[in-house]
Amino acid sequence: MPLHSLQIGKNRFVCGLFWQSLSRPRDLWKEACQLAFKIDADLLVLRKDQAMAQAGYANTGDGAKRGQQSLAAIISKTIAMEGAHYDGHQQPAHNWLCALKLPDDFWAYCAVRDANFLPNGDFAGSREEVLDRLQGDYALGGWNVVIGEPELEQYGFHNFNAKTLDTLLPKHKNGQLHVRTWSALRPVKTTIPPAIAMAAGAGTLIIAAAIGLYFFQQHQKKEQEKELAIAAAKARLSANSTRQSDERPWLAKPLALDFARACLDRLNPLAVGGWQLDKFECQTTKVDYSWSSNGANVRYLLEKIPKAIIAISGTQATSTNVIELKANGKDVLLPADVVLRNLLESSQSLGITLRLTPAAPAVVPPASLLPETGSVPVPKIEWKTYTLSADLGTLSPLMASTVISQRGVRLNRISWNSGNWLIEGVVYAK
Repeated sequence: MPLHSLQIGKNRFVCGLFWQSLSRPRDLWKEACQLAFKIDADLLVLRKDQAMAQAGYANTGDGAKRGQQSLAAIISKTIAMEGAHYDGHQQPAHNWLCALKLPDDFWAYCAVRDANFLPNGDFAGSREEVLDRLQGDYALGGWNVVIGEPELEQYGFHNFNAKTLDTLLPKHKNGQLHVRTWSALRPVKTTIPPAIAMAAGAGTLIIAAAIGLYFFQQHQKKEQEKELAIAAAKARLSANSTRQSDERPWLAKPLALDFARACLDRLNPLAVGGWQLDKFECQTTKVDYSWSSNGANVRYLLEKIPKAIIAISGTQATSTNVIELKANGKDVLLPADVVLRNLLESSQSLGITLRLTPAAPAVVPPASLLPETGSVPVPKIEWKTYTLSADLGTLSPLMASTVISQRGVRLNRISWNSGNWLIEGVVYAK
């Protein structure tokens, strides 16, 4: 999720961290830093509640800054210490949802399951975005309590606790905010083992010597035609390598959650003019509908959908609409083991059978691009690709947001057939 920074009093806060659970209680910081390198994060915060520990990650390239306070971590600490009121009394809460209005008119959202933030359970957005996510997650069930602004009580959430952000932030006796150092983003630190440092130094010397020899040899070359041939070959290979590194397919596709919202916005009522919707299929460029008359007159359908194509039998019809989605998939890829684990954990918690299959490796440049005078390394593909499909049953794609909103997930097709949902797409990972 995108980061969102805000000022409250004299302190700077941030929402939208990427949370991961930690498993080595005696060396949490080291484990957190090792995972940070895998996911290209340079800032992190540790939180420990009850018997669990998690790290929240951010990157300065996305706008995060050292010393910013994690708003979600502070809220979760307050709830861990105070508990919540549900089932008739105040008690600890390990499964809760939270939606709070921020001073800048954005809303903060938290989703905690078994005392752990969901990987995408910390973000800030508009009221509509947060409420949409709140209702989608709430429909999954299993939550002890819903905590949020008093105005949300009208939606009838079970065990609702009316709270504002101000009531969940710790304060000094004088009313000033009381923030602690543990909840602030800290830079990821690393120590390079001596053996690796020595190897890196030796490698640098070898490379430097090789570069010097190369330029010396180039200076001594006398055959102009040979120089031009080598230069032309290198230019072709460089251009091809640049194109391959820039043409990262996930950047040209919309985020899966945006795609799902756009598709469901185009899901017409199940019965239009008495005609029954049998099948709905949404792709990134178009939406297809299939209808059956259900005994209704053709005229009734055409009054509602003038562009519908009626079968010669008069009992079946189809229609197609164009859909345009922005390519805004700028999320940073995670290592394959991390993203696949997150996908499996999220799908299994929803009772969804997720099918993941490694895709064929990308095609490398043909040998014709290589100069005849020597071999040049072929550019390396920097990511892995997996095909994804899942039969969601009666769960809509938005109710499976914890699965499809994982980093690197892109959907190609969403289909609905007689009440059952199916999603198909691709997962990109490092």
